[in-house]
Order: sequence, then structure tokens, then C-alpha cells
Amino acid sequence: MRLNRLTSMEQVSFKNRNKYKIKKVRLNYGNIGLVVMKNIQFEFAYFYMIKRFLKYFFKFKYSNSNYFKIWVSLKANFPVSRKSKNSRMGKGKGAFLRWLIKLNQGSVFIEFKNINYYRIKKLNNYWNKMLNFNTYLLIK
Repeated sequence: MRLNRLTSMEQVSFKNRNKYKIKKVRLNYGNIGLVVMKNIQFEFAYFYMIKRFLKYFFKFKYSNSNYFKIWVSLKANFPVSRKSKNSRMGKGKGAFLRWLIKLNQGSVFIEFKNINYYRIKKLNNYWNKMLNFNTYLLIK
């Protein structure tokens, strides 16, 4: 027996050993960041919508000081291919269709510097309601 020093009452189950791993989340650039709460994927086209929305949402008058910065760390990292509808089985995967962005749980995808906390909190609440992924704020 591998665990011969343990009694039958103290047997250890290794089934859930990777279930509760905690990833340490750190901010690299800014002082406030949005962190993903679960694994998500979305199309690369939504990335441009996010950038346009950020440009609309944050205007110069909402910053705390003379300047503010936003770092968006999203990049297309997963290609999707598809075969035509009436094709038969076999003969490869099919042609390239689009790019997906896959984000793992606990990854920081947007960082802010010198922007009002309550303005970012409002943005976070909006995204949690309207979009399909939940985020939380991480403050340095």
C-alpha cells in the first residue's frame, strides 16, 4: 500500500487535488485591474467593441490627475476552422474561419492607472450585467 503509515480513518483522496489551486494575481502596469472569474472565450471581433466602448466610457474629465492610461492585454490566441456545410467527412479540418480569445480564470485582461475607482466600478457592474463573463476589481 502506498500510504501504509496512515490508518484507514486517515486515508487521503487525491481526486480533487487540482480543484482548489489558487493562482496569485498581480498587476503589471496599472494600479487597478479587471480580473476574470471563470474561463471564457469570445470572438476577436468583440475586442474592437471593447476598445471602442472603453474609449467612449473613459473621457479625460473622469481621471484623477493630468493623465490616465489603459492597458488591454487581449490578443487572439486560438484559430477556429470550419468545413463547408455540404462537405463529406474526411479531407482535413477545413478552412480558417475566425480568431477566438481564450482567457483563463484569474487572468488580468485590462489595467488602469489614474482613473476614478467608482468609474471603474460602474464599468465592472455594467460588464457583469450585459456581457457573458464576470469580472472583479483588483487594486494595488
